[in-house]
Amino acid sequence: MKRQSSIDNHQFNSERYHVEKVILAVDDEPINLKLLEAVLIPEGYVLETALNGEEALDRFKSVSPDLILLDVMMPGMDGYQVCERIRADSPLSYTPIIFLTAMKTDQRDIVHGLDIGGDDYIRKPFDTVELVSRIRSALRVKDLYDKLILTKAELSRYVSLSTMEMVEKTTSEEGIQVGQTKDVTVLFSDIREFSNIAENMIPGEVFEMLNLYLSKQIKVAEDHHGIIDKLTGDEVMAVFEGATMVQDALTCGIAIVKALRGLGPYRGGDWIGAGIGINTGPVYIGSIGSETVKDYTVVGNTVNIAARLCGNAKRFQIIFTEATRKLIEGKQFRYNPLGKTSLKGLNSPIETFELIG
Repeated sequence: MKRQSSIDNHQFNSERYHVEKVILAVDDEPINLKLLEAVLIPEGYVLETALNGEEALDRFKSVSPDLILLDVMMPGMDGYQVCERIRADSPLSYTPIIFLTAMKTDQRDIVHGLDIGGDDYIRKPFDTVELVSRIRSALRVKDLYDKLILTKAELSRYVSLSTMEMVEKTTSEEGIQVGQTKDVTVLFSDIREFSNIAENMIPGEVFEMLNLYLSKQIKVAEDHHGIIDKLTGDEVMAVFEGATMVQDALTCGIAIVKALRGLGPYRGGDWIGAGIGINTGPVYIGSIGSETVKDYTVVGNTVNIAARLCGNAKRFQIIFTEATRKLIEGKQFRYNPLGKTSLKGLNSPIETFELIG
């Protein structure tokens, strides 16, 4: 390894990290680990070491390092194999991996290392200034990634899951275009007589009651693979996708009724039930709003019909359409025909059915 040469010690150490970062150094030569200790510990880093690939994997799990310095050529499991294992076992977390190698590397080696999840290469013997600089650079990227994860977690408390998922898809390599049309099943659940009962309650009680009933319904919908698209006052809108979307939505409706019945009266008053409407068909997925206020949602006649059915449903009643019924034949759901129902906004009545839980 090259010793620091023309760079003044004071200048070299002036940009130390003040927050301790843990670095896992992996090398089958103990002398190389000692040299890394001599360089990195004075820079304020905590150094953990491993002498082979298996030990490196164990240390990675036990110490959760902020960065890994990984020797390529090691007996048994080499550095590339260690990198692949770490990336496969920890797909949701990000730990920068810098390969250290004394072997002659050509472009194919470098491309291979980067393709399997490595972030950088440093040739041995290395220059200490370059080593520390590349470590700082990699840790800055990790800091940004960690902040992004925290921001996303915080954002999820205030933004619908559908909004986050659609934003991620439209900005990722998946390249789903805003304006996509697809078939889904839409469920609306609305608390009956909410306005009349809330009229005689103080705002704090209304807030407490809504939190109680909405949180129950949200959990049930998510447990049945639904995406909560909207919470509007006392109403929940959930979207179901995929091959089992109809079964998931109908089962979800039954589970919502069961969960809300189990809550009992609110503060000794009349129980507030929910009516549920379900419809299946094409929707338009896109963003609505202005440049400063925007939401990603699903719109279309399929959504409107589900909302209208929800409005017609009585307490604990689940109403669904013929478009939904056609997809559950032989799926062991019990239902009664309600005949043709006129809905606001539709020129002709539609066939509707009542689900029996």
